[in-house]
Amino acid sequence: MNAILIPLLIVSAAGYLGSGILFLLKRSRIALGAALFAWLVNIAVVVLNGLIVHDIPLGNMYQVQGVLSLCFLPLFGLLAAREKLGWTGIYFAFASALPMIGAIFMDKQAAWKRMPALQSGWFVPHVLAYMISYALCAVAFIMLIRLWSRKTERTEFRRAIYQILRTAFPFMTFGMLSGALWAEEAWGQYWSWDAKEVWSLITWALYLVYFHCRKSSWSRHADIAHALAFLALLTTFFLVNLLPKLGSLLHSYA
Repeated sequence: MNAILIPLLIVSAAGYLGSGILFLLKRSRIALGAALFAWLVNIAVVVLNGLIVHDIPLGNMYQVQGVLSLCFLPLFGLLAAREKLGWTGIYFAFASALPMIGAIFMDKQAAWKRMPALQSGWFVPHVLAYMISYALCAVAFIMLIRLWSRKTERTEFRRAIYQILRTAFPFMTFGMLSGALWAEEAWGQYWSWDAKEVWSLITWALYLVYFHCRKSSWSRHADIAHALAFLALLTTFFLVNLLPKLGSLLHSYA
């Protein structure tokens, strides 16, 4: 099955990258078409992963990366329509490509059986809420890097970053609260100070600091809080799962 999946991953990643380049060249309509094509191929990857494991394909980092990439295009459509952020398409397109590129080089484990703790109605809402928030936070951070390199349009960029993070934060909050409810259902306690839980809380708190800074006299520190929050997010999403010393006992299946 990998013989089919790898070409699909490459095509999808190339489509997202091509869309970003077309946005850069001001060919927005063609760029949207390329993004939609890549997204449809992305759907095929996720469906195939589901057929392989005969379950929801969220059992390892490789499978999660495919689902993460799916989140960007619908979120871009939502923000373009609601917040008039159609000009951010280039950032959503390039961000969409990153998880797919990562998935190409990851171990494509086929076998996965949900342990008893995962046999819960909270599983999909909890994970999906975090995927949505992480996708939006990734775009906002890419835009922050771009902001630091620009001398003009800083106000427009800051407003867009704020709108994107304001959309992400409720999903992140729901992800953390639903995780606590799920933990109580599975293990009889809402919080275990597991590494994944602790870093999730740190990430959430740092984004809260960003919002506080932006609305207070500490506004000049908002970018620093934003950058620290995203570094904590990367630790939560990648390092806790991949580095043994930071390993998460209760979330090792992720």
